[in-house]
Amino acid sequence: MSLGALRLILLGVGANTLLLAAAAFVAGVVSEFFTVVWETVNNTHIPERLLSRVGARDEFWSSVPVPVGQLSTPFLAAFFGTAAVAVTGGGVAAVAMLVPLLVPSLPKIEINRNSD
Repeated sequence: MSLGALRLILLGVGANTLLLAAAAFVAGVVSEFFTVVWETVNNTHIPERLLSRVGARDEFWSSVPVPVGQLSTPFLAAFFGTAAVAVTGGGVAAVAMLVPLLVPSLPKIEINRNSD
């Protein structure tokens, strides 16, 4: 998912349209791959009676940063400049998406197809 932040970094450094389009395509591919893995892990490891509750909380906490970023970006851009905000935002997003890899059990999640 960190590759998804690449387009914001490229935008901040003034990349051309073709490079930005390629980065957006890569971001779309990795986003869809992540979605398939995320949904598979959720549906495999979360009891069915809790799926709705977990999904609602996931959606809520995934959506909270969006308006915060949208409201703060104009002020940050006026103070630091648009390029600096784009590059920093992309870097922060990339690092934030890598942080879960520090959880030791996360890379070891297995999908047991014979659990039925």
